Amino acid sequence: MKTINQRSYYKKIKELNISHYTGEVAYYTKAPLRMVEKKLLEKINSAAHILDLGCGFGRFSIGAAQLGFDIVGVDITPRAIEAAIRRAKKLNLSNAHFILGDMTHLPFKDRIFDYVFCPRFSINAIATFSQRKKAVEEMLRVVKNGGTVFIESFNKLYLGRGPIFFLRNIVRDIWRYFFMFYVRLRNTEYTGLLSGDIIYKSNKVIGASKGYAHIPTIFELKRLVPKNTKFRFYSIPQITQNKKLDLFKFFRYSVWMVINK
Repeated sequence: MKTINQRSYYKKIKELNISHYTGEVAYYTKAPLRMVEKKLLEKINSAAHILDLGCGFGRFSIGAAQLGFDIVGVDITPRAIEAAIRRAKKLNLSNAHFILGDMTHLPFKDRIFDYVFCPRFSINAIATFSQRKKAVEEMLRVVKNGGTVFIESFNKLYLGRGPIFFLRNIVRDIWRYFFMFYVRLRNTEYTGLLSGDIIYKSNKVIGASKGYAHIPTIFELKRLVPKNTKFRFYSIPQITQNKKLDLFKFFRYSVWMVINK
């Protein structure tokens, strides 16, 4: 029986996001490092070699380079990479390098980075579970033994907008599962969104095209990590305020998954 074509779905979403982020150049070329990112970088040796995945226009990469880190940024959006290269050159940052590429197929040899960062929900811009899993496998492939991977993700269990918002998302996903099953019974191809996926309007630049994001649960995020690989979840308050315990960790807007190799 027919179902969704994973390859064409991934390609369609990738093209959608390239168009979306191209339209947000004006915002991201001016955006600074966030406090949570600064706190993470403070704990890292300045001699570390860092990979920034989903680097966009170099917001995180350039901020880290200004702190003295040697960093390489990778993104699928040509205009973003071009803008990042221009900005690094303008700031005379010889320690920030940018490459056009897909994080599910990284153009690097094994074990060459001390740390891999995938901040600001870049993992959520990857369509299909299998490709997100592939991206995590690639991150672990290119990080050195003893290195660390930092991944920031949206959290479907977020309750900050109230239970109605949360329940609406759950009902929407259940409906999609039923509809996909119905489509399979009819032996036709499913052309809608997958469970947990959303198409959203840009809230940063007026006129930018719509973007895509996948909103996972922490249980799905766990499944992205290979077996026998150590990892932990952290909330932003735990990182920025050095809190050992955060009772609301799994109900906040975002979560950081820290994977040790």
